[in-house]
Amino acid sequence: MKKIKTKNLGLRKKTTAALWVLLVGSLVFGVYKNFTAIDRHTVHEEKIVETKIVDTSFVSSYVEEFVQIFYSWEPTKEGLEKRTNELKKYLSEDLQQLNQEMIRSDIPTKSHVKKSKIWNVKKLNHQDYKVVFSVIQTIEESIGDKIQRREIESAFSVKVRIKGDDRLAILTNPVMAASPKKLAIKSQPLQDDMSVSQDTKDEIQAFLNTFFKVYPTAKNTELLYYVKGKDIKEINKDYIFSEIKQINYSEMNKGVNVNVVAVYLDKDTKAAMPFTYSLSIEKTEKNWVIINGI
Repeated sequence: MKKIKTKNLGLRKKTTAALWVLLVGSLVFGVYKNFTAIDRHTVHEEKIVETKIVDTSFVSSYVEEFVQIFYSWEPTKEGLEKRTNELKKYLSEDLQQLNQEMIRSDIPTKSHVKKSKIWNVKKLNHQDYKVVFSVIQTIEESIGDKIQRREIESAFSVKVRIKGDDRLAILTNPVMAASPKKLAIKSQPLQDDMSVSQDTKDEIQAFLNTFFKVYPTAKNTELLYYVKGKDIKEINKDYIFSEIKQINYSEMNKGVNVNVVAVYLDKDTKAAMPFTYSLSIEKTEKNWVIINGI
């Protein structure tokens, strides 16, 4: 009796077949994804902000004219009637009534606007503006048989409404405002750079003495000897150079930076005028030349 031979399929062949199926499936899926994939990328949107310059000169002019009338008065019937009629060009009926008792004929003062100045014009919305201004009034006051004169400076703000290019009105009565103040600036004293030799300092000062003498009256062709660049402008003014009052030196890459105060005498006004310059100076083969600052 013959023994039946059993054919065994090893695990090795099964594993190989499974790997082939997986490889083929991966390739097919890859090709499919390549044709159907969505090309995604980040779009960076560039936003350009344009600065629009708004011309507010007509608002300033309108307020200046209003200030001249509103803060000037003469306590006479004719003077007050004239002021009231002129204010009708600027004030609504409500504001006209509000200001009826501002100036009466029995007050002892007379006012004249000596000077007014617009400090700020701020746009509140598409048709309203807030204007800050100062005014200097010359006040005359009758005290007995004498007339006393004094000047008063005040600051106010007022709102203005506009429509179109030629229609304006005062929207509110002026209200008190803070006067602009001087900004306190503490200057640091300039010190010489010790790396600049005394011989170099002497050469530069001699060069600047010569330059400042000719500068006010020199023609362009002559100025080009002292200043680098063809865009140097002629001054054509009869100033007389007096002296270099202050001068400080500091070394730069190719030359020397000089802070200098040059004093000139004005023949017309007789005033001594100190002019401050910050100059960059370099030495050429022939002489020193001003590179920047003029």
